[in-house]
Amino acid sequence: MTPGVLLGPGRYRLVAEVGRDDRCDARLWRGLDTVLEREVALTLFIADPGDTAAVADIRAAVQQALSTARLEHAGAARVLDVLEPEPVGAGPTVAAVVAEWTAGRDLVEFVRAGLPAPSAAAGMLAPLAGAVDDAHRAGLVLGSDHPQRIRVTADGRARLAFPGPPLGTHARDDVRGLGAVLYLVLTGHWALDGGSPALPAAPRGPEGNVVSPRSLRPTVPLELSTLAVRSLAGSAAGGVHTGAAVLRVLERSAATGDVEPQSPNGVADRGSVWHGPEEDPPPSRERRTKLGIGVAALVTATLFIIGWLGLQVASVFDSDETTPPAVVIEAQPPVDGAPVPAPPPAGSLEIDDVAVYDVLGNGNPDNPGDVELLVDGDSDTSWSTDTYREPFPALKPGVGVLLTFAESVALSSVTLDSPSAGTVVQIRSAPSADADFDETTILGTATLDEGSTRIPLRAAPPTRYLVVWITGLAGDGSDNASELSELDVQRAG
Repeated sequence: MTPGVLLGPGRYRLVAEVGRDDRCDARLWRGLDTVLEREVALTLFIADPGDTAAVADIRAAVQQALSTARLEHAGAARVLDVLEPEPVGAGPTVAAVVAEWTAGRDLVEFVRAGLPAPSAAAGMLAPLAGAVDDAHRAGLVLGSDHPQRIRVTADGRARLAFPGPPLGTHARDDVRGLGAVLYLVLTGHWALDGGSPALPAAPRGPEGNVVSPRSLRPTVPLELSTLAVRSLAGSAAGGVHTGAAVLRVLERSAATGDVEPQSPNGVADRGSVWHGPEEDPPPSRERRTKLGIGVAALVTATLFIIGWLGLQVASVFDSDETTPPAVVIEAQPPVDGAPVPAPPPAGSLEIDDVAVYDVLGNGNPDNPGDVELLVDGDSDTSWSTDTYREPFPALKPGVGVLLTFAESVALSSVTLDSPSAGTVVQIRSAPSADADFDETTILGTATLDEGSTRIPLRAAPPTRYLVVWITGLAGDGSDNASELSELDVQRAG
């Protein structure tokens, strides 16, 4: 196809090719409606005239696009016409979707000129997310998952400029597309297959997941970074599933703004550092964390000094006050040569390791540096989740802590000490330290009271790995977070 070719009985003249969607052999052209003398956007589907199956596919593609003609939204160009497959001279068979032209810049060109500040990026994408939401409510799909189908208007709004997605496109692909576009304007990398060759692919971690935008650009606020990753997850565990959910976060982030320094042309300074409200913990939290580190160091030193005997004495103080002194005597270390007594049938378990359980493995676990405070023996120190502006599961299904024991053991209960009343917790066993969430098994659940809450566990095979999984956060409005001070795991008798 070359400039000057006429389509649709001579009505639409090709002016310039502006992109390609090789997933469906589509060509994206700027054209001219010679009857109304206006510019139009043309999505051309190409097929070999002798390939009847391919011709049937491009006919179905333009008919699918025609159904979106009733959609009117600022975030999507309106479909004006469709052209049924027809041979173009002695060349290929071409079908086309004709849409109103979107003045401005191609999204790829826009990003290569410089990345916008995070809040500006959120505001820019909000109209596109709104169009996706409206389309899905009407039972339609847009095809927002290719960067060259999207243009940025002169007033800085992202818009689907070339309707006509590949056959088989689903609503979840639109949501993943929103995540990919957000990832692109935050990082300059494209996170889906089949994008523009002019864009570098998003880097991925050892398990194949894209790294978070904050890992590539620390100025990106946590909420936007999380939104990009969760939207890309699609229908997987922890994924964002609707355009409405994406839109809510984008609108809030745009309204909140940021303090990232910008150059005079409105593009963020790549060397600047963004400081958002969620990154600035309250002073009391810092003091408590420092105190917790000091106390943890003191406890560790004490345990090394008093050894096995110290652990046994600690277990006595943790048990019922009515336990007779005889238990202490029987629990004394054996003399040389004497047989080692079997461990007590019930009691508190020593925890070998504790870590934040990051279900998507995206490199941004909640406060991993504080998680050991959960088992430091000091209820004045604590681990907390990040603060979320929407309750679970808007951006993620939950957050957890993974406990590792020295060996597999049958469990009877878990006791949690927390100031965050209303937190909903599940206790789950896991087959390994890197188990996927769908491999875990629920053993018990509870809504926490302020202070201590004991959670009985159902009978289950012994396990070495236990997940404390938070599915409901304390708080309300835009301040949703939970704090856990201490936990105690009881062996089954």
